[in-house]
Amino acid sequence: MIVQLTVQQLKEIMYEVITTSSTNTLPQYESTVTERGTKLIGLRELSKHIGCGLNMALKLKNEEKIPYSQIGNRFHFYSNEVDAALLHNKK
Repeated sequence: MIVQLTVQQLKEIMYEVITTSSTNTLPQYESTVTERGTKLIGLRELSKHIGCGLNMALKLKNEEKIPYSQIGNRFHFYSNEVDAALLHNKK
């Protein structure tokens, strides 16, 4: 089946799909606060927490200077544990 649309009709359809679709946004993960601190999911949240770039966050993780766990392809960190590890490594 071939459908002919004007440019304006195509724009209207695209606008409607973009504004009403919930799949066009990245998934949001809720932060969980425990005695271990706030749960940081992913390197982006880790880098924001410690105030560094993604490459430095990845380096800290790879060198095992901060504790983490991995669930699927996501890395999980806890803010209190990260802070304590960074203070310990700084000495």
